[in-house]
Amino acid sequence: MSKEKSFEAAMSELENIVREIEDEATPLEKVLDLYERGTELSRYCQNILNKTREKLEQIRSEDPEKEQ
Repeated sequence: MSKEKSFEAAMSELENIVREIEDEATPLEKVLDLYERGTELSRYCQNILNKTREKLEQIRSEDPEKEQ
């Protein structure tokens, strides 16, 4: 992805892509392009979620009052 997008913006775009793919009027060639873009967005969002999870685990491990 050339431009950084917020997680929410990427998810919104992905939701729009899904709706468009599900529309039976969408031509097959466009469906393939949308699927490719959707795959990119899915990976992008997953990467953000993975980084967030790692950061939360790091914060939690540094918390002196964490439950054992």
